[in-house]
Amino acid sequence: MRRAPRAVGLDDGPSTVLRTQTPQTRGDRASIIAVWFNGLVVEEVRVGVLQVDGLDATDVILGLLSGRRTDLIFLSGASFAGFNIVNARRLHSMQHIPVIIVSREKPNNASVKRALKKHFADWKIRWQLISGLGRIHAFAPKASERSLYFEAVGISAAAAKRVIRAYCVTSRVPEPIRVAGIMAKGLAVSGSELAAH
Repeated sequence: MRRAPRAVGLDDGPSTVLRTQTPQTRGDRASIIAVWFNGLVVEEVRVGVLQVDGLDATDVILGLLSGRRTDLIFLSGASFAGFNIVNARRLHSMQHIPVIIVSREKPNNASVKRALKKHFADWKIRWQLISGLGRIHAFAPKASERSLYFEAVGISAAAAKRVIRAYCVTSRVPEPIRVAGIMAKGLAVSGSELAAH
């Protein structure tokens, strides 16, 4: 009997009130939630902590995935905690599983590039992570709802559409991302707790 795929969805929560003198010091923290689905059943939840506008998202996600069987990664967008951009190709190369980046609205990469150039000395590194994702695909998993947008790493666009549709049960958003988003937005983590990480 073929086993159900075990997919993980990741989304971030709001940043804490741990403020430093300037945004450049990047002292704020935000939670990131990983929710594993075995088929369409929630099986496991893990919580990580990200530096707002940092570059630790990829390492934090790899830490959350460590030791867990995962067949597919769903990311709610290419960046978390502000402009903490995920290296999706590194995730794929290290985990050897597909990565699907899903956005509810069409990403405005031209605007993102302008913001990166304006606010970050290392904007070229961050921009390469975004531009390296390749083509943005539009897809409506449910005929009655608007399209969502996705980028696919380690999986064809056609196969990614089939996977997305299989996980869209209650809305146009795949369940692993939808549930991770609900948990992340409702997670109350105090500043002192996050500061300890």
